[in-house]
Amino acid sequence: MKSTAKNRRPQQKKTATSKTETKNTEVKEVETPIARPRKKGFKYKKLIVVCAIVLVVAIAGVVILPKFVNVSATSTKITTYNVEEITTGSVSTTISGSGTLSPVTSETLSTMREGEVTEVNFTVGDEVEEDDVIAVITYDDDDEEETEEITAPYDGILLELPVSEGDEVSMGSEIAMIMSEDGFTMSISVDETDISEIEIGQDVDITIDAVSGDYTGSVTSISYNGSTSGSVTYYQIQVTVEYVEGVYPGMSVSAEIVIEDSGDGLLVPVDAVHTSGDDSYVYLAPSDAEAGDEYEEDELDLSDLETVVVETGMSDGSYIIVESDDLSEGDLIILTTVTSTQTGSDDDSDSDSTTFGGMGGSFDMGDFDMGDMPQGGDMPSFDN
Repeated sequence: MKSTAKNRRPQQKKTATSKTETKNTEVKEVETPIARPRKKGFKYKKLIVVCAIVLVVAIAGVVILPKFVNVSATSTKITTYNVEEITTGSVSTTISGSGTLSPVTSETLSTMREGEVTEVNFTVGDEVEEDDVIAVITYDDDDEEETEEITAPYDGILLELPVSEGDEVSMGSEIAMIMSEDGFTMSISVDETDISEIEIGQDVDITIDAVSGDYTGSVTSISYNGSTSGSVTYYQIQVTVEYVEGVYPGMSVSAEIVIEDSGDGLLVPVDAVHTSGDDSYVYLAPSDAEAGDEYEEDELDLSDLETVVVETGMSDGSYIIVESDDLSEGDLIILTTVTSTQTGSDDDSDSDSTTFGGMGGSFDMGDFDMGDMPQGGDMPSFDN
């Protein structure tokens, strides 16, 4: 076998080639695979990735999971007793609604000619009388100058006047809008459970948001062609109220229709009335109590107080009418108030620190930034 030449070829990256010569000088190449050596830092990179995943899972379990889990809380009831004075008054059942005002009667005044506005005698908001000339339109007719007067059809208020002297107008252009002083109307939606209580002519208490004072209107029409919204059907009623100076179309109003009234009687808070079997009763306040006094639960024993049996009447949810020969206006009674507080809920904690169970202390997440974790392409190298 020949000795190896001094200038040996460099080894290829993937394979190494060795030459063997036989006596007849025949050369045969044999390729031998060379295993690629792993970098020494490979196992350390893998370890860091695993640790990072475990850390993310731990953070999610400690920080996010408690948001979806009910934290046990203790509810504490606090009872107090207030001294209330019996008053005289009434309660009622009402239907309420809201809407915007529209004039009962209004009219848009237009020109029948094409020409020039040569005269305007009023401004928006002015009161006008029937046949008052609001504006004059001048036009040519067979080379002769003619005029058209725009007059008020009835007494009323000018709502719109979109023209000025010198304006050119075409046939049919709006010159003014006028409303009469016969009042305003509004539409109110009434629930299907209440529409049977509405009647034509029924009084309606009206409050206009932009104007102080209370006003009374009446129901003038009822539509029995309902419209459904969700699972509830509503019916439209029209309410009319007299003209009020300083009130204009589009103003917001609230309306209330009284469908039942108790009349005057003794009024007490609903929560002051207790029941036992078929009987209703109230607790009289201690003899030395005054209206507005408040007692803690351990300061007053209800069993020591005198009770008075009452007959109950109408209620508006807050107050109720009661009748009893042993009660009169000005008598003092006890109103029981029970409030609840919760302790031990997750709302009680304002700390930014999260403690991992089993670790010797707490791991503060306040300054932890997920962006500081090593990324896939930026893993540190541990190659020697």
